[in-house]
Amino acid sequence: MYILLLVTGFELMAKTDNYLRHTSLSNHQLNLLFKYPVGLVKHFTIKGKGIVKHVYDIDGAALPKTQSISQYKAKGIQAFRIAQYNKQTLRIVIEAKVSMKGNYKITGRKLALFLPFSTTPTLKQTVAQKKIVKKKVLQSYGFNPNRKYRTIVLDAGHGGRDVGASSKKVREKDLTLSMTLKLKNILQKMGYRVLLTRDRDKFMNLKQRTDYVYNRKGSIFVSIHANAAPKKRTKGVRYEGLEVFYLGLRNTKRVRNKRAVYRGRKVYSKSAYKEMVSSWKFSQSRSLAKTVKKNILSHVSRQYKIYDKGIKRKDFWVLLATKMPAILIETGYLTNKNEVKKLTNPHYQTVLMEGVARGINNYYGLY
Repeated sequence: MYILLLVTGFELMAKTDNYLRHTSLSNHQLNLLFKYPVGLVKHFTIKGKGIVKHVYDIDGAALPKTQSISQYKAKGIQAFRIAQYNKQTLRIVIEAKVSMKGNYKITGRKLALFLPFSTTPTLKQTVAQKKIVKKKVLQSYGFNPNRKYRTIVLDAGHGGRDVGASSKKVREKDLTLSMTLKLKNILQKMGYRVLLTRDRDKFMNLKQRTDYVYNRKGSIFVSIHANAAPKKRTKGVRYEGLEVFYLGLRNTKRVRNKRAVYRGRKVYSKSAYKEMVSSWKFSQSRSLAKTVKKNILSHVSRQYKIYDKGIKRKDFWVLLATKMPAILIETGYLTNKNEVKKLTNPHYQTVLMEGVARGINNYYGLY
């Protein structure tokens, strides 16, 4: 069984820039410092003759040529190994000759792996620490237990056999799901209730999505997408950047006799249509679009370059056939190499979705 991905003469390039910056060994623990906060860590063991291999898979982390842990020696440890397991995962293997629990601790950018004979936290201390961390996270996102938070409906564009835009091995359906799940997590930490049209890779046609929204009481609808330049490009047009859309009905073919039309057939009732195109929905959708765009740009630009393509109006089905304020966010172009690099970066996705969440918070007057 291959524990580390090591291929002679081949260097596996990570699809993330959350590089391992520094390592150290002290007090029977291996310490690792990354460029950005550590994400998900998966631990499992493989038993051999006289040793147990403790495997740690660190999601969204990258190994530079300058870092290694094979030089370290510790009591009860036969070897330390590290490698880039795949483009999204950094793998660490610790071969233990004596009993080792495999405990670890994440503190922002730091990851501590507890070795044999270390003074690992007791269960009571671990629970207390988790409560403190959770409280700090909630405070950092502006959670207030005394506020009444709304229900947000999130829509990850495409899915299943509908891959959306693509660039080599990068597919829009995968990016939108990844970003939407991150946004859900952030909004829940802020205190909101979140509903998803899809939470996995499955196909849903446009009407199935709006049917889901139609039968649930949400306060706003946000659809996440990634863009692509047309095959015939217009000279002078910059195919790069963030766009936020809200409903516009100019020259639409989606309306007939004051009814919404889906694939040539009238759907939903006339009374529902009135709510879908009410002046209140238009004004609130415009306000939501402005606030979200403003917050994305201000938040993301602190760490990354991001180009503003503005707010636009379009008769997208998911914007029309919802009775609540609705926006659609085109997060970037998969036909632009620089934007593909950013959009596939877990840290960039998180920062981008934090901007969206801040915009939603501002829309409700929460700061």
